[in-house]
Amino acid sequence: MRSIRIVLVRPRNPNNIGAAARAMANFGLDDLVVVDPYEPVWRETVAAVGGERVMSGARKMPLEEAVAGCAAIVGATTARRRRVDRPLLILPRLPGFLRKRLGDSGRAAILFGSEKTGLSRAALERCAAWLKIPTTPEFPSLNLSQAVAVVAYELARKAAAAS
Repeated sequence: MRSIRIVLVRPRNPNNIGAAARAMANFGLDDLVVVDPYEPVWRETVAAVGGERVMSGARKMPLEEAVAGCAAIVGATTARRRRVDRPLLILPRLPGFLRKRLGDSGRAAILFGSEKTGLSRAALERCAAWLKIPTTPEFPSLNLSQAVAVVAYELARKAAAAS
């Protein structure tokens, strides 16, 4: 799954960044990019226990650079209504979508928005598709690191089933 880049856009809580790194390590992902984090503390990730390798390789860069060269860009969302015309993928369909888009050598970026506001319209407009993580209507929002964990798990599960 080296072809998958996780991009955290405007995260505010360093513990969420660390927990996302840990989840990535749990499921075999290691390419983490952070866009416009809360600068004073973004690397103070005490929740990265087990994800230190992912955190040590994490890079901070503008969104344009984070998605440059990616054959597929997907915006993860739970609560947003469709605001731009993009296909909506339910999480179990993500691996098949990426396989078709990437072939054997492409790279994909999966974007996750800030804890408070999610992905901006500008970030969503960069996406080829939106990823819907199924949740209950009564409580549709996931914690940032939990969303990364659920997506990483689904990608790992499909990869394991294919091998």
